[in-house]
Amino acid sequence: MSDFFLDLKDKPRVVDFLVEASIYADEKSREEAAEWAKKYHDGERVPTDKLAAAARKLAMATWPARYALHIFCTKEDPEEEWRRVNAAVRPSTAHLLKRLRSGVKAKTLDETLAHSEAVTAIGQEEQQEIAEVRTHVRHDIWKEKGSTLEIIMKAGKKEWEGYAKRFAMLRDLATTLPQSFQDEVFSKMARYEDRILFAVEILPMEILDEEVKYYNEQREFSPLEA
Repeated sequence: MSDFFLDLKDKPRVVDFLVEASIYADEKSREEAAEWAKKYHDGERVPTDKLAAAARKLAMATWPARYALHIFCTKEDPEEEWRRVNAAVRPSTAHLLKRLRSGVKAKTLDETLAHSEAVTAIGQEEQQEIAEVRTHVRHDIWKEKGSTLEIIMKAGKKEWEGYAKRFAMLRDLATTLPQSFQDEVFSKMARYEDRILFAVEILPMEILDEEVKYYNEQREFSPLEA
């Protein structure tokens, strides 16, 4: 099983992401995502790289909105998501969630599910149930409150521009490094992209700055192989 939030080689999961994220997109982006999903579900041969590119494009287009929703659900009003998820899952699953949250003294649903005890306290079936319900809950919250999150979205757009700038710098750096370092850079970038672009994990910008600094130093010490 992949440890990526979104394994870009997993076509069914990528298509699910296109459907899930399209709700946060403008009309054109929604139509493009729907077209890719339809081709896949109709049994057309959809190249993995093109499907991955479509997911990246949609993820970038919707990142500010997904960032705003993430901030709302984890910082602005975390109890909103907590209440809705608990009301929507099965009573037995809600009981496990409440017991875990109380036991680990978590403040949000994110903290509860991220705790090391979550794996043993909540079974795989219940974890999947929570994930599916959470997707629908966030869709509902977005439909109801999306227009009130514009200020956070603007901050998210600026944040994403910072990440995108550093990703571009790392890609450019990779082309100036020996093959072994190129592979290392692209492997790291795949991880960072998964965490930031798809999972909307807010990493300190300094982490990417340190990567840029490190590979700039390697470029000086290890000139490109002939």
